[in-house]
Amino acid sequence: MIQKLNITIELDDHETPAFEHWLKDQVNVLDFLVVPDTSQLYKNDPVFKKLSKCVKDAKKARDRYYNEKR
Repeated sequence: MIQKLNITIELDDHETPAFEHWLKDQVNVLDFLVVPDTSQLYKNDPVFKKLSKCVKDAKKARDRYYNEKR
């Protein structure tokens, strides 16, 4: 059985390209995404904070649905 994993790690900006290249040499990478730092936006923008909660709730509902149907 093949599993898909989602891992979030922190690297310095200058390390990211080399890590991405190394990782793609090691495994079949389906997606590689650099996650933006939204901490200031989350802290200072109530609309962004509300949208973030909507995304979190939607993911939770999707996962719950998936677990009920499998």
